[in-house]
Amino acid sequence: MPQEEKSIMNGLLDLRAMAITFLISLVVSYVLCIAGDILFDWTMYQAWMPLLPGFTWPVTLKGFLIGLFWLVCYSGYGALVIVLPYNHFVRRKGPPAA
Repeated sequence: MPQEEKSIMNGLLDLRAMAITFLISLVVSYVLCIAGDILFDWTMYQAWMPLLPGFTWPVTLKGFLIGLFWLVCYSGYGALVIVLPYNHFVRRKGPPAA
């Protein structure tokens, strides 16, 4: 039985898939906020600056890339915090009684 099917059948979450999902969500939000700041004079950059050390405004390539680096870090951390305890408790519960 392939690993993917086994993971789905016993209800475990995939750490890599969760981290990638978080990363895509954060990058989309990040890019939309920066675009909104540039195009519509929003002030979303004020929310990003304390969360992404090294991010600067007005945005520079270096500041943008530093922001992406922090999004990768936060995505991995978020996935670890959710997936590891979840998988631990699913394994402890054991298979359902027949």
